Amino acid sequence: MDDEDIRAVEEAVATLETTSAEHEPAAVSLQTAVAAAVTHGKPIREVAAAAHMTALEVLDAADAVTYPQQAIQPWTFAQ
Repeated sequence: MDDEDIRAVEEAVATLETTSAEHEPAAVSLQTAVAAAVTHGKPIREVAAAAHMTALEVLDAADAVTYPQQAIQPWTFAQ
């Protein structure tokens, strides 16, 4: 199995760690790399270890990229 996705996650982590903690482009790069790795079938635990994240954080990152938040959620229409 190709480790290109895991290397991309590790590179994104390194970039994020060398910039300020709130550096938006680096955080987006990490989130995108994590989502790509998960989408390509990499094990969640392997991606989490490479990203220095928990499994839940990996799933949340992948979910956020896969399903970008809508401006108005359907459950906010309560009247």
